[in-house]
Amino acid sequence: MSRIAIVGLACLFPGARDLASFWQNIVDGVDAITEVPESRWDHSFYDPNSTAVDRFYCNRGGFVDTDATFDPLAFGVVPNAVDAIEPEQLLTLKIGYEALKDAGYDSKPFSRDRTGVIVGRGNYVSAGVLRLEQHVRLLPQVERTLRDLFPDLPESVIDAARTKLQKELSHYGPDVASGLIPNLVASRLANRLDLHGPAFTIDAACASAAIAIEQGCSSLANGETDMMLVGGVHLSHDLTFWATFCQLGALSRNGVSRPLSADADGILAGEGVGMAVLKRLDDALADGDRIYAVVEGVGSSSDGRSSSL
Repeated sequence: MSRIAIVGLACLFPGARDLASFWQNIVDGVDAITEVPESRWDHSFYDPNSTAVDRFYCNRGGFVDTDATFDPLAFGVVPNAVDAIEPEQLLTLKIGYEALKDAGYDSKPFSRDRTGVIVGRGNYVSAGVLRLEQHVRLLPQVERTLRDLFPDLPESVIDAARTKLQKELSHYGPDVASGLIPNLVASRLANRLDLHGPAFTIDAACASAAIAIEQGCSSLANGETDMMLVGGVHLSHDLTFWATFCQLGALSRNGVSRPLSADADGILAGEGVGMAVLKRLDDALADGDRIYAVVEGVGSSSDGRSSSL
């Protein structure tokens, strides 16, 4: 494989709003693992001794700053749709732009026709999709249940209940619909940043971001593109995500991540967005790019018929 240069980086991680903060946390040995904030899910769901599907034995993970700002007008997004669009799309757009800017390509000319986007993202059920399902399924179900339980209930009361529930759910319309489709994360990036090369998402579970980098390197090595914007995102900390991973027994009961240790008893879920700008090393040197590192090779494999999927 051709040697691939990393010429731009940007991120939003737990305890780190930008690349400099993240690097400083690494240097200082900062542990960014915390208890789940109330903004993610109500702490009444936590029960370390329960095996019920609606109770979670783990309440620790890595969580990004909820005050992370996104300027919708700067990226051509309708402001009143921001609260309903999946944050994965918006924050990946922000961090993707910052990675290009870090590489100097917010001002330097480059071939947009030969620049692609690959984003690793697990297609987990998200809060936005569940809110849409509530619009479609829950409201009619509530109406039917009220009529079944209280046949003499005035229609005005049922209408009032429906109106109240609709107000509590996020706005939904044509401006929001595309923001709820998981595999459009890369497409929104390509659209808003006017990149004309290949644009797609990859779901390889925990390896999604690494496979995105692998595919980006392959595209460059094969001469299909001249620059690739690649990375990964995970912000889907909905209740269903935690319920699924607790039922699998995948989360650590001790609330500690111990990779490669005999004492490891599971993972801890973390939020974040990370993007990198890749170019062939010869091109990066010829163009005078600042080079963070060089990818010498990439490989992937699976465990086959092992004790785990």
